[in-house]
Amino acid sequence: MSPIISVVRRRARLHLVVIGLCLVQGCATHAPRPTSLVEASCLGGIPRDADADVGPTELVLRKGYVLEHSAADKIPLWVCESVGAAQLGGHVARHDAFKADPILLGAKAYPDDYAGSGYDRGHQAAAGNQTRDPLLKSETFYLSNMAPQRPSLNRGIWTMLEEQTRAWVREYGHAYEWTGPIRCGQRLRAATPAQQHCQRRTIGKDAVAVPVGFYKIIVVQEQGAWKAIAFVMPNTDTQCPCRLEPYITSIDRIERETGIEFMPALAASVRRALKTSPAALWP
Repeated sequence: MSPIISVVRRRARLHLVVIGLCLVQGCATHAPRPTSLVEASCLGGIPRDADADVGPTELVLRKGYVLEHSAADKIPLWVCESVGAAQLGGHVARHDAFKADPILLGAKAYPDDYAGSGYDRGHQAAAGNQTRDPLLKSETFYLSNMAPQRPSLNRGIWTMLEEQTRAWVREYGHAYEWTGPIRCGQRLRAATPAQQHCQRRTIGKDAVAVPVGFYKIIVVQEQGAWKAIAFVMPNTDTQCPCRLEPYITSIDRIERETGIEFMPALAASVRRALKTSPAALWP
């Protein structure tokens, strides 16, 4: 089992809880340190909740991804991952073994919450990004890595977006990705009308929040220069054939609509260029 670290955030206080079979005596020498897991998945460090009242959250670090989970909404606020071309070249089969995340100490989603809800369990870190290691693929099916998505979105244009990100990984050799929800009713200075006037919806007895939309940010490096592209899609029924281009946006817009600051440790000039150039990878 890969190491798992949970950091419980309550307002300004952080409590670190280290859990996982690979961190017990006799195995700890083989376990990556928390800082190395963050550095491997999150370019520019852990995203900051700079302008949002998110309530209690837990930070979960795994070899395949890092995420911040909301105990209030029972979905991740963001998931970051590092995807290399080599990990796309395997043949590990997909098994839809969705399950509650055993690491989470606070409120969380369970499989029954999605049953009969009319929503898919939408991966944030995509299962298709893990084709070589059965454990890493299995860990993408924890519900901490899911949020309720409309079926036609999840199986249509969102799948198209995931496939396109893998095409960029193959083209450039590697990509960093950040994925997460646009939440209803966020108290943000720059909240959109859709966020301000939406009616918060939940599913299941554990009240799993239904996002109003989803974002994905992709950053690659070419000849030493960073290039980025970002997308926002509404969590509504979509009809395909469809095109990705209308959903291209800027990282700056995503930060305004989520209250999250991405890549906070990058040099300010690099961050500024990435945030304001919405389509450097397009077409």
